[in-house]
Amino acid sequence: MATIKTSKKEKVNSFFAKYSKCAKAAAIVVLAFFVLGACTIGGFDSPGKSYFAAGDSTAVIYLDYNDDSGSAVALDKIYLNVGAIYGDVGADSTITFRHASATLSSLSWSTSSLGSLKLGNLYSTTADVVLNANYNWIKAFDLTESGKSVSTTRKIIQMSFPGDMLVNEVVFVDKNGDVIPAYTSWDDVRGFISESNHSVYRDIFNANDKREGVENLLDAQENYKTGSTVYSNFTQDEMYTLMQIDGILLGNRTVEDNYITGTDSGPLAPLLSMVGVLVFGKSKFGLRIMSVLFTAALIAVAYLFGKRLFKSDAFGLLFAVLAAGGGLALTVGRLGLYFPFLALFAALAYYFMFKFFENGISDESPVKSGCNVLVSGLMFALAFAVDPKAVYLAIGLIALLGLGAVKQARRHSEELRAARKEMSDKNLREPSGAVMQENIDACERKERALRSAYVYNSKIMYVFFFVAFIAASVLFYVLASLPSYYSYVRLYEADPENPVLGIFRLIGNAMADAFGSGGVTQFTEGNAMSAFGWFIGLKGATLYSSSTDSVYSALNAQFNVAMAITAAVGFVFTSAYAILYAVTGGAKGSYASKHSPVILRAYAVLALGLVCSLLQFVFVGNVSAVQGYLFDFFYTGFIVLMFYTSYVHDGSKKSLVLGVPMNTTAKVMAAVLAVYAVIFALSVPMYFGIPLAAAAATGMFGWTTFLNNGYYRI
Repeated sequence: MATIKTSKKEKVNSFFAKYSKCAKAAAIVVLAFFVLGACTIGGFDSPGKSYFAAGDSTAVIYLDYNDDSGSAVALDKIYLNVGAIYGDVGADSTITFRHASATLSSLSWSTSSLGSLKLGNLYSTTADVVLNANYNWIKAFDLTESGKSVSTTRKIIQMSFPGDMLVNEVVFVDKNGDVIPAYTSWDDVRGFISESNHSVYRDIFNANDKREGVENLLDAQENYKTGSTVYSNFTQDEMYTLMQIDGILLGNRTVEDNYITGTDSGPLAPLLSMVGVLVFGKSKFGLRIMSVLFTAALIAVAYLFGKRLFKSDAFGLLFAVLAAGGGLALTVGRLGLYFPFLALFAALAYYFMFKFFENGISDESPVKSGCNVLVSGLMFALAFAVDPKAVYLAIGLIALLGLGAVKQARRHSEELRAARKEMSDKNLREPSGAVMQENIDACERKERALRSAYVYNSKIMYVFFFVAFIAASVLFYVLASLPSYYSYVRLYEADPENPVLGIFRLIGNAMADAFGSGGVTQFTEGNAMSAFGWFIGLKGATLYSSSTDSVYSALNAQFNVAMAITAAVGFVFTSAYAILYAVTGGAKGSYASKHSPVILRAYAVLALGLVCSLLQFVFVGNVSAVQGYLFDFFYTGFIVLMFYTSYVHDGSKKSLVLGVPMNTTAKVMAAVLAVYAVIFALSVPMYFGIPLAAAAATGMFGWTTFLNNGYYRI
């Protein structure tokens, strides 16, 4: 018999034919979000590796002013990229630049034309201080603007550091805009120095060579970038993430001054962000790409979750679209923060536990079906390692597990009753006592088999629960903590050079700190609100601002105000439905319908997720809209649930709207989505930090938050 070959085109068509139009549309939404996010999170301008500058130390740099023609071109600008400054947050640090002549037989240092540069550590409240200096490129000196100059005979620059800090890069630019070649090693410099002066300069550059990593000051000379938008700068919240990463990369180096690092998250959070940094460098793209990837995955989960909750591809697609465009995905989901990691793992934990709640453990494939509990637990363990506050999420997951176990027990009881009834019905018509006994024996064997299967299935459920929710949570947290061991030593040991605390004590201290909010930024107080304010979007959160009197340029995290109001209505509406269903007789009451099981199950899982994600931050101070990312995921689900509940109960006649048959609910839904779209379009500048005239910003989105945070409501 001849074999019929299938062409590549037919294979492709067959592959896509397996998926519905809504599934394809959801895939396009996910892909579009990822591409848009990846293209708008910033460039690849990594400042290279870091140099750990000890307090009261210096580093010297030789400048070769000669261009390709051999002519010397004078110094014009100095750019600097400083990482972590180990001192009090908000305090100022001063880096001093001095220059010396390469033609003198002895060194004399001068600060003329250069001098001191004050940097605020994350932020500062004093005048004449560079703000947002950590990890961002700053113009340290502009000799053109100052009207000063540095002679091309001044070829050696000395940098003095007041306290322990990480310096990523320093770049010297000439008047032609070209980077001046610079060197820190004596082997590189000696060729530029006359032999008669070797003894003078050899000592200072040999001292340089003894400073581990000093060459890192000059390892990414062409990567400097300037700009004032969030596209070209890290936010202050992201600086904490970078400090955590740098703390890990510091290894066992001791910090003499106040060691500052992020402590609001668990140990896995910086490791996930570090993946992008290790691949793409300490650039905006490198830090933020993992968040974009996880957020895109969360949008895909929204589709799958909605499809399963509402038994509808279309409503799954609606959930994905709202999750993508609701506001926080485009702000929090595109920054180098840990919230997208937490949201994805938590959503997956609830998704797989809901699958168990619906399907239970089958007798045919108990291990395979029981893996829903295992995977849910593993996702919870990862969420816990990202942020220990995720422990509150276990309340909802255990509730769903318990409800699933109850369903499993009821199904077992029904199977036992069915077996007994089958035997009873047979014996009712059977005249032979011997046959009746055979029927009884067969029934008892079947009951034993059912009980054995039920016990086995229950054991699988509880073993998987213990392995994933308890053992894996402990294991993942400890393993993720190991790279941060020296960070914990620097944070919690009285004498880091002679540690006395055990690793589990250190991990416990770090875990306790994660239940607080130590990441204080310039915007913390203005953004702060009660977590309960997330229900109606009381206040947006400003994460970055470079606004002036006439131009508003800021990135604000704000749930679409129309969606916040609709979600609140949806939560009240569906809660009322669930209550009325219960008090009017349940499945036999007036509120019961064939759609009730779907509605009530969806309500249960969304409400559990909503409450538990809220509990994570109820007892934490200084929370803002940023921390509400996971909350808003479940909250958005109530918009979809309200529309679904109304749609399936809407008996109105359908009419064509733009060629699409729509009932009354569908028309209202389309109108509401149009309002969302308008507010989304008006909010694009604040989602992406696009500069606008202050009046335009006020008219477009300044009104979309209910309370003034001091930066947003203009």
